[in-house]
Amino acid sequence: MTVKEHLRHHHAKSAAFDIATGAELDKLRKSFEALETNTSDDDDLKKIYGDAKDSVARLSASFMNHAEHHRSLAANAEKSEDVEDLSKRLVPTQVSAVIDQGKGPRAVIRPGQREMSGADMPKVDMQFEHLVKID
Repeated sequence: MTVKEHLRHHHAKSAAFDIATGAELDKLRKSFEALETNTSDDDDLKKIYGDAKDSVARLSASFMNHAEHHRSLAANAEKSEDVEDLSKRLVPTQVSAVIDQGKGPRAVIRPGQREMSGADMPKVDMQFEHLVKID
């Protein structure tokens, strides 16, 4: 996966998440609006529902604005042809070692830890020796 593909994918997924969250918040806003409208003769409750409706409407708008931001970044990543770094492949960094899978797992000594030798292996009954044996 190239850097450009990664950026495009990330921004598209982020925009989709923000749109879905904004849509759900808008449904919640409509519920508070219905509660506010259908509350009879209780000014305190009407105010509570109205405040909740306004708060959820602001949250929904914020998520929708953020989704538009991610959409524009995804489009910019797609259009950017002149930046050579975006066409490079992503590679893992800070990998401690590449091992031969045929040799199986081995103990990795941490800084300050003493080396392990065969003599350090636990002494176990012969019938269980195969469980701790290192070839």
